Amino acid sequence: MGEQTTLFRLKQNKLMRVLAFPVINALRTFRLATYRFGTDAAKIRALKDSHSKERCFIIGNGPSLRAEDLEKLKDEYCFAANRIYEMFEHTTWRPQSYLCVDSYVFRDIARNIEKIKVPMIFLQMENRKYGLKNIDSEVIYINNYYPYLVNRYKRLKVKISQDVSKYFVAGETVTYTAIQLALYMGFQEIYLLGVDHNYSKKMDSRGNLTVDQNIKDYFGDLTSEEYCVQNFETSTNAYKTAKKYCDQKHIVIQNLTRGGRLEVFERGTLETVLGRPEGES
Repeated sequence: MGEQTTLFRLKQNKLMRVLAFPVINALRTFRLATYRFGTDAAKIRALKDSHSKERCFIIGNGPSLRAEDLEKLKDEYCFAANRIYEMFEHTTWRPQSYLCVDSYVFRDIARNIEKIKVPMIFLQMENRKYGLKNIDSEVIYINNYYPYLVNRYKRLKVKISQDVSKYFVAGETVTYTAIQLALYMGFQEIYLLGVDHNYSKKMDSRGNLTVDQNIKDYFGDLTSEEYCVQNFETSTNAYKTAKKYCDQKHIVIQNLTRGGRLEVFERGTLETVLGRPEGES
């Protein structure tokens, strides 16, 4: 863990980022041009409009997430991410698609991801080198793209990808990646659950770090790692981009999270969407 924290700090060092700027941007531009010709892109293209006009649920890892809510979603198409497997011992529910696009998170939990039994797992293509072996799932490596900036926290304008077989636009949160995948797959209704959007460690575009240890980042007993600092303004703007896109395309996107701080999307309740009174499974 200490080694990963040191690596994270080195990557945030301004001099290191200046030196790395031309090399990393060249690599990302190359991937942008070539990724679409690979086998992973072909797998993604096969998913295009595969769930046209259906509904889906994107599950966050916020502290508001309840096992009993997940049980209600056993018959729904769900996307989930990162350490959601910690919830598996409390529920028979499983997502159809699992995502992990943060390299630091992936290195921590790679061996746990190997044990996940879901139809599809989506990982950032950089993580292919770690040799993940998951015989129970189809693993697809995605191109989660954004230009490399000297100050990553000043990236405030976030676009959206309309063809994720070429690239996803990174939005500083795996939820934004899941939204783009859901749109590509043709879902007409997208509901967020457990996306609290409230973090104990946040960095703004001016480089000011805010730390509030009273804020709980994850459900259950999960705690934040030392390197987990949220690029809050960028992720908020990513959600605003998703909202604008969905409004233009007449796609429903609602936040069903119990509480939290995400007010970009219209609020709703899980019970209303499912047509069940609260407490009914």
